[in-house]
Parts: sequence; C-alpha cells; structure tokens
Amino acid sequence: MALSSAPFFAFLAAVCLVFWLSVRARRLQIFLLVLANLFFLAHFSLIFLALPLAALVDYLVGRGLGRQRNSIVRRMLLGVSLAVNVGLLLSLKLLPLLTRASWRWLLPLTLSFYCFQSLTYTIDLYLGELEPTRSPLTYLAGALFFPSITAGPIPRMGNLLRQLSSPFLLTNEQGAEALLLIGTGLVKKLLIADFLANNLVDRIFDTPALYSSGEILLGVYGYALQLFFDFSGYTDIARGAAILLGIELPENFRQPYLSVNIAEFWRRWHITFSEWLRDYLFDFFPKRRKFPVLSYSYAFLLTMMLGGLWHGLSWNFLIWGALHGLALGVVFAWKKRRTVPSPAWWGKLLGSLLTFHFVCFTWIFFRASTLPGALQILRGLTRHTWSFANVTLPVAVVFAAAAILHSLPSSWFERATRLSARVPFWAQGLAMAALILLIQTLAGRGSAPFVYGNF
Repeated sequence: MALSSAPFFAFLAAVCLVFWLSVRARRLQIFLLVLANLFFLAHFSLIFLALPLAALVDYLVGRGLGRQRNSIVRRMLLGVSLAVNVGLLLSLKLLPLLTRASWRWLLPLTLSFYCFQSLTYTIDLYLGELEPTRSPLTYLAGALFFPSITAGPIPRMGNLLRQLSSPFLLTNEQGAEALLLIGTGLVKKLLIADFLANNLVDRIFDTPALYSSGEILLGVYGYALQLFFDFSGYTDIARGAAILLGIELPENFRQPYLSVNIAEFWRRWHITFSEWLRDYLFDFFPKRRKFPVLSYSYAFLLTMMLGGLWHGLSWNFLIWGALHGLALGVVFAWKKRRTVPSPAWWGKLLGSLLTFHFVCFTWIFFRASTLPGALQILRGLTRHTWSFANVTLPVAVVFAAAAILHSLPSSWFERATRLSARVPFWAQGLAMAALILLIQTLAGRGSAPFVYGNF
C-alpha cells in the first residue's frame, strides 16, 4: 500500500474518521493506532505481524533500563536491543546475498527505518536522556507508526512517545498544513519524480551508449531531481498523514541543492538520517584533541561508509559513502585551519554550484546498479558529444518546473497554509480528493515504488 496510492488515502480517511470520533477516549485512540499499524504492515506481508514481538523486546529493555542502575546490567540490556535491531537489519540485507535468491516476495519492507527509530529509544534511555514509557500499547503505537515506517522520516522515539502521551489536537491550520503537504507530496512524486524517471533517467542509466554526453549529463541532473522529489514527496505525504492523526513528524529536507558545501548539504538532505548518523555513530568514534583534523576526518569517513553500506552491500554504495566522508573531512579541515569570513553572494553561488555538481557526481554511483554501469556513465560524459535530440519538450518543462519548485522559499508554503486555513475543512477535503484524481489521471502509469522504500 504505497503512500501515493488511492487505497492508502481510503485507509487513512477511515482511520482518521474513527480516530477523531474517539477523541474523548485517548486510550481507545492509542488502541486504534496500534490496529491501524498492524493492518498496514499486514497489507505488505502477514509475516510483519511478528514485528510487534521485536518492538516489545525494546519496550521491555526500556523498562529494565529505567529501573537498573548497575552499569553491567545496563550494557547487557542495551546489547539485547542492539542484537535484535542490528540483527534484523543485517539479516534482511544479507539474506539475498547469502542465498542468491530474491526475498522481496516475503519481506517487501527492509525495516531499516523501524530499526533506526527503535534504537533511538534504547540508546537514549541508556544515556539517561529519556524516561521509559509504562504503556506497551503507547510504545507499539509509536514504534510501528504506519506513515513513517516504510521510508521515514526517522523520528526520535522520545518525541513520538511524548506526543502519544498528550491529548491529540487538530486545528484548522494544522489540517490545512496536512492537506497541503499531501498535495505537494503527490505533485512531487507523481508529476515530477516518476515522470523524470520514466521519460529520462531510467532510459539513460539503462542504456547510456545510446545517448550523447549532453543527454547523459541531463540524465544525471534528472536523477538528482528525481531522487529529491521522490523522497521529499514521500516525506511530505507521511508528515501530512501524521498531522491528520495529531502527530508531528520531523522535517527531512530543506532545499539541499542550494547548500554552499557538503557539510551544509547533510544538514539539509535526509535530515533525520544524517542526525541519526551524527548522534548514534559519529559521536561515538574516538577523537583525539592533538590530531583533530585526522581523527575527525577518519570518523567522517567511517560514518559515511557505513551509511553507504546501509543503502546496500555493494561497491557502488561504499564508494558513494566514502566520497561523501572524504568531502566532509576536507570541509572540516578547511574550516579548522582557516578563519573564513562569510562569503559574498558570488562565493555562495560558486560554493552551491561546486557542491551540487559533486553531489551529482556521487549520485552516479548511487543510481547505477553496478560499478561497470557507473563507469559507463562516466565514460559517456567524456565523449564530448552535445546533441539533445532525445530530450523532449515535456521533459524540459518538468525539468525547469522541478528546479523552480526546489528553490521556492519555505515562507511561501507557510503563507499558503494560513490562506488555506480560512477555507472550510470540508472544502479543503473535496479539493484534495479532486487533486488526487487529477494527478493520478495525468500521471497515467500510476505510482512507481518510492526509491527509499528499497533501503
């Protein structure tokens, strides 16, 4: 049940209706969320109905960490949580490699986002930054929260549990924001990301020898836009669906391709994942004060290589992660050794152009299915043939619209939210239903799977 599909919105509408009819019984609302989570997981595969058992292990570990003060026992409890979540994550990554068979029919979700979210709970408890919840139903409502479990964003369990323990609210402005987020996400996914994938990116990356250097370069740019609009579109829909249930999920993207350096890029791209890597991986690597540049660069490299391997156990993802790790080390060393004043507008523009093209270069390894395939794209770029005969006018129009939409100030969305809040909620709902039908009609082929649903 993809978040961009009509069945999902029918499911969401039914859940919201029953959820808000039970507004005076918060425990019943929590129970309904748990049932909705289980139904959503069962729709992918009945085997996911066993996932609450893994979640209950973390719940019990949390109760133990809340009571125990003995450091050895606390480490053992944390080790149980790490074994369950990391073991689940590794098994789903390694099974296809070890058995040389496809397991997608059995485990269509990789559960990476579930594992990362669950670890925020037990690690924060171990560090003493959180109090455990006493309610197993509240924990299951948060740990298996259906809008974000398939591809994020990755909320901190502590924040989710605080919201689940408070009265649920849905104001007119929040409702308007939710519907605008869902509508924006559908436009991003179906009208931009899928269109670029079907009409430009997939064709060029599948058969690069048939295209000129200029067309391959546009394909690389197109993939950068496709990936952003696909993933940020999913995030918008997930955040909108969560708001309709009285839950605020964290922001995950903030105009990443306008970043002036790679460190800023990772503060704007997949924000919840980069913060997870920083707080639960990078910060735990040892760093020496005598050699800060060397030790920090080493930590950046290891962190990003592991982040790359999370996307898939292949040379391509390892190279992608290593390139970003090296770039982060270079930026850190530059800032450490020089007192750099705030750059003028032309300096920011140059930095943004360099950062964007570096990111696009690394996306080649991210997108190509094999290392030879990535090298073939790179060789195609060096042929210096600049024909654009295969680029159609609709592709150029969508390309330009995507670039403009990415660069729009966030204040425009906030202004649109305030204006929409003045419209009756039933009118907003009808407008959203009409938009969904229009988008699905224009999209034609239907919705392709979300890219990050594979990770």
